Amino acid sequence: MSRLFLYCGLCGRQQADGLLSRGYWGHLENGDGTALRACPTCKEQHSDWETRLRGSNAATAYDQSAFGTAYGLGA
Repeated sequence: MSRLFLYCGLCGRQQADGLLSRGYWGHLENGDGTALRACPTCKEQHSDWETRLRGSNAATAYDQSAFGTAYGLGA
């Protein structure tokens, strides 16, 4: 079974997905239903992380769907 990863749309950090780690990450949904995420470091360093994440091209830079990460279609 492939390991799933969380990808930060701001800095590109990658971390194995898990119940504990997922809780610390920032989550947003794009208008098209794409899940966008910000790592704990970016959340702490940027009080406007939600705005930055929406304004970034994170949806195209990192495919954050389970299919994409499971089959190597992410970053």
